[in-house]
Amino acid sequence: MALLVAAATTARAGGPTSAAGRPETGKGLYRKYCGQCHALTVALAAGFGSNNGLGTNGGPSFDHLRVPFKLSFLAIEQPFIGHEVLAHKMTWTQVKKVSTFVATSTEHHPVLAQFTDG
Repeated sequence: MALLVAAATTARAGGPTSAAGRPETGKGLYRKYCGQCHALTVALAAGFGSNNGLGTNGGPSFDHLRVPFKLSFLAIEQPFIGHEVLAHKMTWTQVKKVSTFVATSTEHHPVLAQFTDG
């Protein structure tokens, strides 16, 4: 019975859950999908690139770039400099969560990111 209640509560809350049964956070999603290529200190992400299909060369650091929600969302959803693979690996909910996290985490950074920043 407790398992059914927990499952119903999770379903009502909406969104995917991690293996531990907790909802995924924007920070966790950033580390999983973005942080291997894009550094962001608040996410503990180094951004050097990886060999696991998410980019080998790394991308610009977001430690000084201000990345608005729309830019982050479009960069993931548009076929743009290696982000094509993310559109197939992430759900819409995950894209929204990570874009919100990036926008909130970078809102006070001095330089506005451009779509050409990658």
